[in-house]
This record gives sequence, C-alpha cells and structure tokens, in this order.
Amino acid sequence: MSVAMNTGVSGMLAQQRRLDVVANNIANVNTVGYRSSRVIFQDLFSQTLQGGVGATDTFGGTNPMQVGMGVSLGSIDVVHTEGSLLTTGINTDVAIQGNGFFVLSDANGQTYSRDGSFQLNSQGTLVDPASGRTVQGWIADSAGTLDVTTPPGDIQLGIGGVATARATSSASLIGNLDSDALVGDVVTRTVRVYDSLGTPRDLALNFTKLAAPANSWTWDAQFGGASVGTGTLTFNADGSMPAGTTGAISIPSASLASTGSAPADLNITVDYSSVTQLSTTAQTGSDVTLRTQDGYAYGTLESFTVGNNGQLTGVYSNGLRRTIGQVALATFSNVGGLARGGRNSFVETTASGVPQIGVPQTGGRGSVAGGVLEGSNVDLATEFSNLIITQRAFQANSRTITAADTMLQETVNLAR
Repeated sequence: MSVAMNTGVSGMLAQQRRLDVVANNIANVNTVGYRSSRVIFQDLFSQTLQGGVGATDTFGGTNPMQVGMGVSLGSIDVVHTEGSLLTTGINTDVAIQGNGFFVLSDANGQTYSRDGSFQLNSQGTLVDPASGRTVQGWIADSAGTLDVTTPPGDIQLGIGGVATARATSSASLIGNLDSDALVGDVVTRTVRVYDSLGTPRDLALNFTKLAAPANSWTWDAQFGGASVGTGTLTFNADGSMPAGTTGAISIPSASLASTGSAPADLNITVDYSSVTQLSTTAQTGSDVTLRTQDGYAYGTLESFTVGNNGQLTGVYSNGLRRTIGQVALATFSNVGGLARGGRNSFVETTASGVPQIGVPQTGGRGSVAGGVLEGSNVDLATEFSNLIITQRAFQANSRTITAADTMLQETVNLAR
C-alpha cells in the first residue's frame, strides 16, 4: 500500500509539472516568436517479484513479475515548429522562414531569438527594444559591397544622418544616328553627370557625319566651351556598333572648381556599343540619349527595406537605392539543446553545439521577410486538450492515494 501511495504521489507531481508547462504555453499564445514546450514522461524503476525463467524440455517457462514504482519527467522539450506570419507593415519588423535564429549581442555575450520586432535606437543601431540587445550582421561599404567573411557586428544605419554622393565614372548611350544624314551634319545632345561633390554637370556631345571612312561619325564632348573628349565612331555594314566601343572624357578639377570648392578630376568612360546607324527616312532623324550613368547627387538615408536574403536596402533622398547591410542568422546542430534565456531568447549550451553564423538562404538558415513578425507556435486547441487530460490524470492519481489510504485504514482496523 505504501508503494501505491508513493506511486500516486509521483503521478501527481509529474502531472503538476505538465500543468505548469501547459499553463506557460497558454500564457505565451500571443508572444512573438515563442516556441511551445511539451512534457515527456518515463516510468521509474520496477520492483521484481519474480524473475523470468526460460523454457526447458519439461517446463514451458515463466515471465518476470514486476511492480512499477511510479512515473518521472523524461524531458521537457521545446517544439521548434514555425509560427504563422503576422503582417505589420513596419520596416524594422523581420521574420524568419526556416530554421535560423537572429543573433543578438550585449555585454554578457550573444543570445539567439526568433523575435524580430526590432527598432532603431537613438544612435541608429538596430536593436531588440525589449532587452536592449543589438542585432548582429554586416555593414556595407560606401559602394554597397558586403564582406560577410568577417565576424558580424552591430548594424548601425543612421537614418537621416548618412549622406552620400558619387562622381560619374561610366556612362552608356543608346539611340540611332541617321544613316541618311549628310556629310558635315551635326547632332548635339546634352547629358548630365555628377562630380565627386555631387554637383550636376551638363556635357554637350556633338556627333558629326564624316565623308570617309564610310559609316563614320566623330564625337566631341564639350564642357565650359572646351573640348574634354573626342573620338571616331565607325559602324558595321548592318548599322551596329562593334561591341566594346568606348570613349574617354576627362575634366580637370580646375575646370570644375567654384565657390572655393574643388572636386576631384572627373574621368568618365562612355559606352557607345548600343548606338546604331540606321536609316530613318520620313521619320524623326537622329536620336541619341543617355541610357545609364553611375553618378548621383547628394542624398541622405531616409528608410530601408529588408529582402529575403536579409540584405537591408537603403532608400536615399536623391532616389538612390543601395545595399547598406545584411542581417546574420545562426543555426545549431541540435536546436533542442538550446536553453531558454528569457525575453524571447535562447542561449547556447554544450548540448546545442556552437552556433553556425552566416547569411540567410544559406546553410539551411532560411530566408527573411520584412514588415512581418512570426507569431507563437502554440496551438490553443491542443493545449486545452492537454489541460483537461492533465487535470483528469492528476485527479486519478489522487484517487489512487485515497484508495491506498482506505485499504491501510482497514488493515489497521483488523487489530481492534
């Protein structure tokens, strides 16, 4: 009877622990990025009343007789299934679709989280506002190039405070020079480029039809009344331009200086390979325009978007869109070995293994979605079912103790 009592007590204690886990799951049903837990039970040692005996020629054998001594907690596992995505429209909200974790850092080290409700602090650093931990990743250089081979660090964006300008170094033209033009005809087009201070500069490009060699035009770039580049364009018989045909324009700093400011020399490579020489009889004649140029005027960072690869694309006041950073994700050999660290975070343990930190969409880390958050993966229907089952199991174990007590009382009464 004492065994039955102890068994009933172990059952009640086990169901109490399960109730604690179920209650915590229900409490976090609306917690961003929360991972639910489940309880696994296992039986305790069994008391052997009779061992098993093998069969012989004259005896069929018997099985062992054992009485269980109760139940214990086998494990409390974290269920790492994905929660549903909740659209917020806030550009700093980020969710992971896959197995990765965001990497957060503070003075105590790194933690890992599925909660992507980030914000920019007063210094323009991307942080988890609930814990104050900084989001880890990589910052692009002034050309928008990322070096993800280096250890990740704080993602500092500086909205409104990061200015940029770039001198034009390459440009390409597109259009057609009329093959029916007369020798000596001049086609003039004005194109806009930028110096190293972001100042717009207008160049006049003059195209003049030559008598010889056939299918040839000269081009001359003018700035401030002076020639800053010249050359000859010779077209193929089908009117196309040989691939790789380029020209060089060079404007010295002295010609660009004004109001006490002197930008660097402006050197531009112009690609003419998309220009043609075809007949446009009874149409509009020659038409050559600037197709692309890589310079831009002064602008400040106004906002950013997050791509599926975790890259942060900055939107500048001058219309420029450029990569400014990338979020880092971590995976583990055994995610079940992670320990909860509070504030929606997990911490590394010897059971989880070391984090494998890299960029999204690589190494099974999953992709990233901006403007959304991952909800809790708690299933209320399952949790309420578990709640009822746990309550009934606790009640049944208490009845075991009551029945054992009744039998013990009857045994005591035999002595009266």
